[in-house]
Amino acid sequence: MKNCRLILVSIAALLFFSVTAHAKESPARVTIIYDAFGKPSNLERGWGYSALVEYGGKRILFDTGGQYKAFANNVRKLHIDLKNLDFVVISHRHGDHTAGLNYVLQQNPNVKIYAPLERGSFGAPVTANSTIGKSMLRVVDGIPGDLHYFNGYRADKYPIDSPWPDANFNLVDTQLEVMPGIFLFKTVSENKGTLELNELSMAIKTPSGLVVVVGCSHPGIEKILAVASQIDPKIYTIVGGLHLIDKSDQLVTQTVDNFKNKWMIERVAAGHCTGEFAQTELERVFGIRHDHSGLGEVIALPN
Repeated sequence: MKNCRLILVSIAALLFFSVTAHAKESPARVTIIYDAFGKPSNLERGWGYSALVEYGGKRILFDTGGQYKAFANNVRKLHIDLKNLDFVVISHRHGDHTAGLNYVLQQNPNVKIYAPLERGSFGAPVTANSTIGKSMLRVVDGIPGDLHYFNGYRADKYPIDSPWPDANFNLVDTQLEVMPGIFLFKTVSENKGTLELNELSMAIKTPSGLVVVVGCSHPGIEKILAVASQIDPKIYTIVGGLHLIDKSDQLVTQTVDNFKNKWMIERVAAGHCTGEFAQTELERVFGIRHDHSGLGEVIALPN
């Protein structure tokens, strides 16, 4: 009996060390697949964003760029296997983040895709309790019968097909821990031009704090950070588009200073819609902790 216990303990110890060693050997990095800037290479630049996030043995594709062919070519040139993904995140509905999704589905038709719940997008129906749905329920006296919506029939929901009807979409409305230590959360834009647009961001818990991955930050990067800090107040780095390109120089400078002094962020790897002035401010404030994250760059994450 004693020998059996010793054998079981030995097996458990071996399994523990094997799993620990595997976790340490697994890549902890972000590879930029699609963006409009970067070092000279044979990769194709374009307006939009896509990155492969590898952490804890998981492989996550975050957004799919703005051009189908350029995204597909970059995936091939970077030797990225889309058949071996744990899941895909689509941050929001804009074409510069979704154009390569058809290519992903050709390679991996059953892959799980997370996207923000938004009425009428990604196959989400218009519901009777939404703003549009409630307006459709209004009865107006004297309207000719042929002008009634749906001949006057009222339903709980009104289906709208996705451009990717066979895709395995999982629509996220509230914070979701999709895998241990990996969280998705939705924020909503209150800004002119993208009012009410829903955007999905990702937060990964690491020994050094959160890695926050963003697509375009339409709701505002500080609004996103405020939600992320509820998962873990210690934020290690931000990766992705910060949408500071169209903000005043004064606001950009204040935001970048806030990254360091308010949010206590250690590093930043800004891309896509961040803007050139913001990049110079990140260089000024973060110095060597400003990770240049152009097309083809590989950004190390703490492991």
